[in-house]
Amino acid sequence: MQTAIGSPALSRTNSADDLDDWLKRKGHMLDTICTPGNGTTETEADILNDKRAHLLEGIRKLLVHQRFLFLLARAMMQFGSPLHHLEDNLSRMARHLSISATFTTTPGLVMISIEDTTTCTSETRIIRCPNAYDMHRLELTDRVFRKVGKYEISIEEATQELTDIISAPPLFAWYWQLPNWGLSSWSVCILAFNGSWQDSLAAFVLGVMAGCLNMLASRVKSFTNLFEVTVSILCGFIATALERWLCFGAVTLSATVVLLPGLLLTTGVIEIASRNMHAGTVRSAYALIIATIIAFGLNLGNSIFVEIFSKPERLPDMSMAECSPASRWWWWLALPVSIASICLLINMHPRHWHACIIVAGASFSVFWLLVIHLGLKLIGPVVSAFVLGLAANIWSRIFKHNAYAVMLPGVMLLVPGSVGVRGIMNMFNSTASGASSQLIAQMIQTALSIMTGLFASSLVVYPRGRKQSALLTV
Repeated sequence: MQTAIGSPALSRTNSADDLDDWLKRKGHMLDTICTPGNGTTETEADILNDKRAHLLEGIRKLLVHQRFLFLLARAMMQFGSPLHHLEDNLSRMARHLSISATFTTTPGLVMISIEDTTTCTSETRIIRCPNAYDMHRLELTDRVFRKVGKYEISIEEATQELTDIISAPPLFAWYWQLPNWGLSSWSVCILAFNGSWQDSLAAFVLGVMAGCLNMLASRVKSFTNLFEVTVSILCGFIATALERWLCFGAVTLSATVVLLPGLLLTTGVIEIASRNMHAGTVRSAYALIIATIIAFGLNLGNSIFVEIFSKPERLPDMSMAECSPASRWWWWLALPVSIASICLLINMHPRHWHACIIVAGASFSVFWLLVIHLGLKLIGPVVSAFVLGLAANIWSRIFKHNAYAVMLPGVMLLVPGSVGVRGIMNMFNSTASGASSQLIAQMIQTALSIMTGLFASSLVVYPRGRKQSALLTV
């Protein structure tokens, strides 16, 4: 799973500036219609001036509506709204604002084509912004969306609120996020990777190191492209050095758990199934590339240590068969810690943490029963995802909270152990020519299982679909 923290500040403009810009570009069309001629009487001139003022007011109102729509698209994309609903919600808002517009979305990019019936012209706006997860600001954006839809606030007020939301800092500052990277690695090491207490402590240290490099990447643009491979190389190198005392597979995969692309692939499959081919294909391909980069980095770090210290060369042991896991009773301590750390990573407000722990805990309990005890490795993820989506949607329907935000930590919890991690293990351990095919098949299989469970749960809770906005649902 991947997260990105922070967003660029948004420059503030007002409707008068937008109107002045429009008049510079298209004002000559208005002048040909509403400018009095030489033979125009005073009464006719007053009528034309009133008509011009009326048209200008209509154009000003249209530009205000368009600017609100642009800000809404930016906020929804930037804070992690599911893309398979983004186009529908923007189209719904455009109809509400009486704007003739079409939308195309890909990860990090929204293209908006607007037809101007007043001047019989059209223009295309391209909005590019980082695609991250910020559930608190996404929830605030959803509130503005709903208030505009119910005519509770004016468009000018909604525009100002969106500007403030986009310009606001993340809910949790860096001094919260940095140790949280280590906490995520510590809890997942015990919960998903059969790690011992020694393994989890080493994973905590390496996780904090990965968090420091993430902060560096956010400040040094040239380092961003090397972030994943650098973290993987360092984790592979250090884990190989300590392999005598630690479990290599548990430590390295726990330390890089925030980077693992399981959530990316699952989201991509959901988007493809929702007929959003562009976004789903791009995201799925990117997830596979990230998985390959992590596998390459861990292998390279292992090889560098072997060459420097002249150790006997051998493949990294990713099977975790020789690990000494902590007692499974400790899982129930690591589970709420892991969910809370995910909530902090995606900037979810603490008032929703208890809901996430209950919903994700129910889903993980089903997964633990079906997969660990009964060995139903194909059915387990489907039923677990179904329980997760069912609990989140019921919670949303009863308490009027957002189902998507509540279920996201649970999806992230299901994804690492069942999608990205097992595929990477197969890539390391298999020497057959079909290793890559086995990796892709296993990752896609589990992503399809999670997708099936989530869609089935939405169908059960909302058999006729949702009448209100689907901004924050599956």
